Formats: sequence, structure tokens, C-alpha cells
Amino acid sequence: MPNLLDLPRQALLDFRSRLSHLPLVSQLQRRNVVPESLNLSSPAPQDSMLADPERVEVWRLAIERYVRTGQVVVDVCTGTGLRTFLAASRHPRKLYAVDDSRLLDTTQWVARRNGLDHIDFVREPLRRFQSAERADVLLHELLGDALFDAGMVPRMLDMRSRLLRPGGRILPNRFEVFVEPVQLRDEACIPFIWSQRFPSVDYRCLQSLREAMSPSYFTRLVRSYEVEHLLCEPEPSFAFDLETMAVDGLPSVVRYERPVVESGRVDGLCLFYKVAFDAELSFTVSPLRGRHHTGMTLLRVDPREYERFEMLSFELELPDPADVRTWRWRFL
Repeated sequence: MPNLLDLPRQALLDFRSRLSHLPLVSQLQRRNVVPESLNLSSPAPQDSMLADPERVEVWRLAIERYVRTGQVVVDVCTGTGLRTFLAASRHPRKLYAVDDSRLLDTTQWVARRNGLDHIDFVREPLRRFQSAERADVLLHELLGDALFDAGMVPRMLDMRSRLLRPGGRILPNRFEVFVEPVQLRDEACIPFIWSQRFPSVDYRCLQSLREAMSPSYFTRLVRSYEVEHLLCEPEPSFAFDLETMAVDGLPSVVRYERPVVESGRVDGLCLFYKVAFDAELSFTVSPLRGRHHTGMTLLRVDPREYERFEMLSFELELPDPADVRTWRWRFL
């Protein structure tokens, strides 16, 4: 005996089945129907980038300036597809959206809903992707929390050599990296465990084991609103250009020595960066920009106080820039 609760649902399915076989209906482009082959994924991990109007506007202007009709364009790690959709509005001859995550299905679904039919969606790891002809433009935003930890430099240099035609563009290509001493707001401070005092246990003994602790304990993400102020006038610690740099073009050691311009407590070294498409178009991930949603990596230190005009110096070692666990930093 059929379950009475299933009857309305079964009737709806029967009606849809009959409707789909009608001549006019079967020929309609059903953009609102999710194909069975699609496995939609939440776009949440990339919401913070999309919620940054300044960043989105710079992308729009850059693509408007550098993507043209007749070009071959590859969007690397497409994600939510914003770069792909902006590029599609410029009518390139060939547009590839390359991603090996489930998010590609979500992006393909959005493209279908918006009538963007001339995009080649490719589910494949970047290292295996190969286009039939060299690209005029590579689009990417392989920006990790510590800039390099998403493997941006080796991955983009590999694609530069395999996919990009001579004289082609990488967007964005120029980067300035800042490593600045910051004082956090008191409510954002998280002291090391050996610095805290508890009623029934003394954790100071753990300080002798700090070299054996997981490197992840000494880093954390902070947001712009958690930073009280920078102690020094910010200057790039180093810069690079993905279109021209060599494979070994990143420094292995960064040394910093500058006068303190605003007295305060150093709670850590904040890593942020400026991203540029050319001399005019750029955006920055900086605590000085005001509220934005992008996380910045904080290299934690034992707090120490500095007075104005005092010299502040430290050294940062980056044996493998793509692996924050190998980084080491110390005051000089």
C-alpha cells in the first residue's frame, strides 16, 4: 500500500515528466535546472574577497584594460568565477576556467544562469592543464594567508613557461611584501601559554620546550580591526614581478631596521602585501586600509615595549617561502 505522504510528491514528479515531453517545453533552455552531473559547493571560503568592493573594482578595471576580443585567456583556480565572468564580458576568442575543486560546478551553474555559454570549464589540476594554444592572459588570485602559502610563485612560473605566449600578461603580476611590527588591540591579544597565570598550575616550564612546539603555534590570522597601530612607517621588505622573476627570485632572509614612529608594544610581525596590475591599478591587504575581511598572518613574538625614535630591528628567515612552518624570526 503506498504511503499517503508520498502521493503529492509522486504526482508532481509525474507532472514534470509529462511536461518535459511536450514539444515546446522540451526545446526550452532550462537554465534553472541543476544538471545531474553538477555537484554544487558552497562559495563561503571566498566570500571575503567578493565582499571587498575596492578589490573587485580594481579587478574590473584591470580586465577591461588588458583582456580583448580575439585573445586566449586562462583563469587559474577559478573559484567563484568572478574573474572568469569579468573576462567573458570582454569576448575573448577562448576563455578557460580551470579548477579542480567542487566549486567549479557552482561557477558553471552561475554561468548557465547568466547565459554565459562560451566558457570552457576544465576540472583539472594546474600542473596537468594544457591549452591547445598559448594564452595571451593568465588570470589568478593564488594569494594565501601568508601570501606564498598557496604556492603562487612556483605554480605561476610553471604556467608562465608552459602556457603563456611571449609578451603575454599575468594579472596580477607585481607584489610588494610588508613585514611590520604591530600592536594589537588588547581584546585581540592572545598571550603565549607560558606568559599566562592560572590559580593551580604554572605553565612557565613550557617555555623551555618552545623549539619543539609546532610552528603553527607561533602564527595566527588577524584582521585589520584587530590591529591597534603599526610602530614603524611601513616599507616593502621586498618586491617581485611574476612576469620577469627567476625561479629562485625570492629572498631567503629579510632584515629590518627602522626607527619607531609610534610608541607601543610589539605583539607580532604582521605580514601583508600590495598587489599591482600596473603602475595605476592595485589593491592592498593592509591594516592601514581600514576594515577589510582578508586575514593577515601574524608572526607571534613575546611582547616588548618600544619608545618613539628607538631603533627596531629583526631578521626573518624563509628557507621555503611557500611553507610557513619553515620560517624563523627573531629580534636583533
